[in-house]
Amino acid sequence: MSSEAGSEATRDWSTLMTNRREPESEPSVRIPSPSAVAVAQTVLGLRSPDLATYDAVSSQPGASVKELAAELDRDRSNVNRSLTRLDEAGLVCRQRRLLDSGGYFYAYFAEPSEIVTDRLADALDRWTEAAAAAIDTTQWDEQLSSSV
Repeated sequence: MSSEAGSEATRDWSTLMTNRREPESEPSVRIPSPSAVAVAQTVLGLRSPDLATYDAVSSQPGASVKELAAELDRDRSNVNRSLTRLDEAGLVCRQRRLLDSGGYFYAYFAEPSEIVTDRLADALDRWTEAAAAAIDTTQWDEQLSSSV
């Protein structure tokens, strides 16, 4: 890119800023209403397979990873990763169950909806605070010029 093009872009930006007029009211930006799924994915970092696993655990309380993998038609290791993320988010819990033949397995249970709602609301509050801090600490003039 030639320096002439760079100075032209700078001149255009300066002209735009000089001739800019203040809006008479707040801009009317349409903000879509998020679904609970979108909120869970955004603030808890969950993915669609994780939420499908949550639905399967909800419909089969006490199911094992093997049973859930069969229901979801997914590999057990993938279901186990989803269960780990759901457990870390506080949306499922597991209980160790002994087998008659020896050994054990984990049975998974979905947390009650009141607990899920509280955990999601708490996570949303933390996410909103972090997002606001990110906005407050961003040098917008530098950020915008470096992305051009």
